[in-house]
Amino acid sequence: MSTQAQEQLGPYRVLRKIGEGGMGVAHLGLDEAGRHVAIKVLHPHVAADLKARDRLFREVETMRRVRSRFVAEVLDAELAGGRPYVVTRFANGRTLEDTVLTGGPLSPHDVVRLAQGLCQALVDIHAAGVIHRDLKPSNVMMVDGAPLVIDFGIAHLVDAARLTQTGMFVGTPGYLAPEIIRESLVTQAADVHALASTVFFAATGLPPFGTGTFESVCFNTMEGRWQAEHAPAWLRGWLTRALTLDPTERPAARELARMAAELDPDGGSPRPATRADRTLTMDAVSDLLPPVAYATSVHEQRHPATTAAETVQDPLPEPPRPAPPAEPFDLRRFMKSSGFSGVLVLVMLAAFTVLEPVAVGLIAAGLSLALRVAGHFLDEEREDVFRAALVAVGHLLLSLAFGLVAGTLLNMTGLLSAGHAESLAAGVFTIGLFALPGAGRVRRVASGALARVLPGSSAVVVNTAILGPIALITVIVALTQGL
Repeated sequence: MSTQAQEQLGPYRVLRKIGEGGMGVAHLGLDEAGRHVAIKVLHPHVAADLKARDRLFREVETMRRVRSRFVAEVLDAELAGGRPYVVTRFANGRTLEDTVLTGGPLSPHDVVRLAQGLCQALVDIHAAGVIHRDLKPSNVMMVDGAPLVIDFGIAHLVDAARLTQTGMFVGTPGYLAPEIIRESLVTQAADVHALASTVFFAATGLPPFGTGTFESVCFNTMEGRWQAEHAPAWLRGWLTRALTLDPTERPAARELARMAAELDPDGGSPRPATRADRTLTMDAVSDLLPPVAYATSVHEQRHPATTAAETVQDPLPEPPRPAPPAEPFDLRRFMKSSGFSGVLVLVMLAAFTVLEPVAVGLIAAGLSLALRVAGHFLDEEREDVFRAALVAVGHLLLSLAFGLVAGTLLNMTGLLSAGHAESLAAGVFTIGLFALPGAGRVRRVASGALARVLPGSSAVVVNTAILGPIALITVIVALTQGL
């Protein structure tokens, strides 16, 4: 089709091919008003595949739900005919991958602008209930210095069934979150990981998890071995938060956007978000697309100016998933993290509970409840309030039972006085509030708070100079009380 000049595709005149992927071909075209548009057409052999056509249906439905100045939007679609296609707005630009490979890494301030734009795009994508799943440098267009997220060809909805087959995954190694490689539960946190990997590439010109074989890149990703030493110092903390192995520990897109607004390569005061960083409401032409039957094209409305672009690139053929290697626990890395700070704080809280069982025990229970409530309201996907209350009560009762069993066993030894055994049981109760099954949300919120208070290397200093000695002293005092 691309070799035939001035070919008509519906109401659109095809000018030339601008890209091609495994799913289809992207063409530059003109609409009836003479404006440039991008037209993505399925390959004939792919169009005959019901699964491939279903994927295109989902792509259109997905893109219709996203409203953002940083995301390419759908203008029109014809999916029921013999040659299904999707039309998007077009503007001159290059992909981020091409920009960096030809011109080198972006300047620090351009990296900040990129990070802020991509974060806002992700906020808007996730607000529509969508997971992009393949955010990477080749799927980001640079238009007048601003990013534009493109190609939802392998995106899926949060509430939709996965389109992958058993043992296969969709995406590009090096920019995939570890949970996608493992075929674990994929959440919107996977996009946060991919966004950080993309910003790392823009800032350094290097792939975040190194080069080499498919298996080695996947292994580095699953081990969390990103090339932190190559990242600019002012960006390293932001990247570290977003590239955390545990998806529950990563900031949500909105929080990441707030952190991006404070990035300052000059080391000065955080710069406030500008008008350009905020979401703008677009003229929603794509809303005219019918929700289920896509046979009817939409031509009644047109956008006034072509200010966005989409060069369509489909993913490479899906490679088989490698067997995930075992993940060894890195003790030295853990002791330098804010997670170890949390352990020390818990040890101190338990020791103080031994010294003052009633007062500190009530404080610990109140703190646990407060963190649980905060987690409920901060989560993007809130669970039912009644269920959350039952979990909280059940976990409190489990912690009480844990303390009572510990106190009974300590008293049976005969080595401790009854009062000291009860005090130690209170300390065990406090530990249970934060360590027993059911306390995942409590730990997650507490870890996030500590990570913000103790970013980067400051956790090492605080652990060594302050929390460690205090925890040791309080434990010694608590254990020797009553002896």
